[in-house]
Amino acid sequence: MTDLSRRHLLAGGAALALASSAAVAANTDYRQLGLLEPAFEIDPKLDIADLAGTTHRIGDYAGKVLIVSFWATWCPPCRKEMPSLARLARVLGPDGYAVLAVNVGDQEDKVRGFLDEIDSDGFTVLLDSNKSMPSTWYLRGLPVTYILNRDGAVALAAVGDRVWDSDEMVAAIRTVG
Repeated sequence: MTDLSRRHLLAGGAALALASSAAVAANTDYRQLGLLEPAFEIDPKLDIADLAGTTHRIGDYAGKVLIVSFWATWCPPCRKEMPSLARLARVLGPDGYAVLAVNVGDQEDKVRGFLDEIDSDGFTVLLDSNKSMPSTWYLRGLPVTYILNRDGAVALAAVGDRVWDSDEMVAAIRTVG
């Protein structure tokens, strides 16, 4: 495993360190966007409901590239990136892609109030009111976003906020198979 920078440790990115120097070289474009390959296996699981009460599972998205972003209303970087995640979902469209915004720990009324204040049209919001997802997904801070390939395996991860709808980010996400 490569050495971790102080920034990654402070951002909770210790769990997202790169597995090898070869991975760094092979994914230079990803690294420039702040996307890393996880250094360990993650068995992604979901079994939580959206705002309408529909339960979502990873298998529901088989054959799609899935972007799963974990956030909270009290988190300024999370609040900052949410509109760009909604725009990303609209740019990618529903064919072959899905964007899930998993709220960790907030009450539903607080989540709805925040979403009413921002451009949130395009992605699905899930509620992890019981905070069961942090241990499943190795969350050590927020926001954390995982990108799963069409086979449901975690391909990339990001700690901290990003501009998800930039041309470069959209192009990178489209290369995930």
